Amino acid sequence: MRGRKIIVGVTGGIACYKAVSLVSALRQQDFKVQVVLTENAAKFVTPVTFRAVSRQPVCTAEFAAGGEPVPHIGLVEDAALFVIAPATANTIAKLANGLADNILTASFLAARCPKIIVPSMNTAMWENPLTQENLQKLQKHGVEIIEPAAGYLACGASGAGRYPDTKIILQKIQETLGFAAKLRGKKIIITGGGTREPLDPVRVLTNNSSGQMGLALQDAAEKAGADVVYIDAAALDVQGLKEKIAAAFADADALIMAAAVSDYRAVQVSRNKIKSAPKKLTIELAKTEDLLKYFAGQKKKQYLVGFALESEDLLKNAEQKLREKKLDLIAANDISALSSAEATVILLDKSGVAETLERLPKTQIAARIIERVAAAVQA
Repeated sequence: MRGRKIIVGVTGGIACYKAVSLVSALRQQDFKVQVVLTENAAKFVTPVTFRAVSRQPVCTAEFAAGGEPVPHIGLVEDAALFVIAPATANTIAKLANGLADNILTASFLAARCPKIIVPSMNTAMWENPLTQENLQKLQKHGVEIIEPAAGYLACGASGAGRYPDTKIILQKIQETLGFAAKLRGKKIIITGGGTREPLDPVRVLTNNSSGQMGLALQDAAEKAGADVVYIDAAALDVQGLKEKIAAAFADADALIMAAAVSDYRAVQVSRNKIKSAPKKLTIELAKTEDLLKYFAGQKKKQYLVGFALESEDLLKNAEQKLREKKLDLIAANDISALSSAEATVILLDKSGVAETLERLPKTQIAARIIERVAAAVQA
């Protein structure tokens, strides 16, 4: 997805307040959202609301306050998708007959990207043959129509015409842009967070992993249609994490090890709480098992992704880990990524090809990793 632009057109029906949730959800999926309101839509929900949610200026008229024309051609030329939600019977009629009498209809007609319309209106208006003919005409020209839901309407009646659930609209958007089905039918194991090696019943040996990347990967994989097994390492020691992965590994298509696994464990775990009286305390540590290396030896079809967090010689150390652990892909980043929402990551595959993702939110990095995994497991 990575910043692709979606135009969200909002028309003047009572359901237009629900478009705020749609815009918010698209922003959370890292789309750039440009909202275009009709004059009547702006009477239901102010442009200020949509600007706050989209973090972009909102288009409401063909001419700006100073009299300068708004370039509707430029507005849509880099758009990946144009969706109108909700779309009133009036706007549908205009579009079906090629009218361009406001900024929304003019922009829609100028757009060359895929288009989706989400009708919402009174049942009688929805069932009117003229409305249905207009929708059929738009479909004939490649416009996707999301059927309204049936239920209680703002006018007090019950029937078809209700604005559909935001999740249904999001799914259609993802399918139209080719995101949703990439990992359908694929089982992906994702680990996240930092393991905890016990020292005594109270204290543990752990690390500063926030778990953000693991959760972002889970979200991206689920949006791509995968059957995700997410394992939170923060509740486990290394042995426990190994057992959880092993239970799901045999029929998995990929393992993404975003968890920060402890390198060492206590040789002897105290049965009782260690007293704080001594001025110095020596604890003997032993190396933990290398889980990625272990599962690389077990794999048959599985695509293995590891992470390398380094404070120096980033690329050199990542190449070494990729080779020694027999991984398919490694994501290398420096320690500045700890507990940060953004990171610079180098994706290095076993063929030696490196891809640098420069200062991106972890959600976008996760989406790119999932794209790489999807391409590999489908090959």
